[in-house]
Amino acid sequence: MSRYPRRAVADPPRPFHIALRSAIEARGLTLERLQDRLAQHGLTVSITSLSYWQHGRSQPERPESLRALAVLESVLGADPGSLAALLGPPRRRGPRSLRGPRGHRPDEVFGPGASLGHLFDEIPGSRRDDLVLTNEHIRMEFDANGCMGESTFRLLAEAQCDGADRYYAVYRGDAGCDTAGLQIEALSDCRIGRVARDTDAGMLVAEVLFGAELAAGDSQLFEFAIRDGSVVTSDFGHAFRHRIGQSLIQARFDAAALPARVQSFTQDRLCDPRMYTGDLVLSPYRAVLLAPGPALPSCVGLTWTYA
Repeated sequence: MSRYPRRAVADPPRPFHIALRSAIEARGLTLERLQDRLAQHGLTVSITSLSYWQHGRSQPERPESLRALAVLESVLGADPGSLAALLGPPRRRGPRSLRGPRGHRPDEVFGPGASLGHLFDEIPGSRRDDLVLTNEHIRMEFDANGCMGESTFRLLAEAQCDGADRYYAVYRGDAGCDTAGLQIEALSDCRIGRVARDTDAGMLVAEVLFGAELAAGDSQLFEFAIRDGSVVTSDFGHAFRHRIGQSLIQARFDAAALPARVQSFTQDRLCDPRMYTGDLVLSPYRAVLLAPGPALPSCVGLTWTYA
């Protein structure tokens, strides 16, 4: 036994998200029920935000969110201000990226002469950089003539600041691409807004709208398609402006135009020399899959030859 009396040591305060989750569990309330109670006070908080708050992915910071927290304290039977006192310092607003506080500008991965500046000028706000893609699946279909009939883009994006509500798609076709004939269509959980085209450069910038604003840390899953059947092509390059957790690029060929060889490549920019990284084998379903894993700001792609 110790000769000295044990001094009382106060338990360190619990992190905000653990205290909030414990209070919710103790009251036996669902997030949907909490959302309803907040709505009765004229406060709108998404289920996703409530989930992120109780799991530590984000915390209340905006004035409306802090008002909602005060209501939550009452609903959960917590002392006024007790949960708010556990909040950490405000998160730094703005996008995360691998190099510096911002991601690459589009022309840094497309390369000089990409002719993007005036297209962004046509769509005010398109230079905002408040989303980061966390996952993407690109699926391309090639017809019997070797033209790309349709490319679908299924993307999961995370808001890096409050108020993010749209994504800007940038597409450049091959030489001779009929930009005026390019079609972009919303497939799920989005709609197409303004579209700017450069016929000479074969480029398109399109606004993909979510329909509601996201809070920082919220995610949006959406899908759209681009149809470009104007020219025969034998390669596809894809540029990353930010680090991406997972990227999948799938190409499916028509039975009447199967390639003899398909190779993958990487580039620093789409205008730079290619470094070939391997051969890809066609599946029984006439498709190849490129899965570069966590992608860095750079470019990857596929190229193929016919017999």
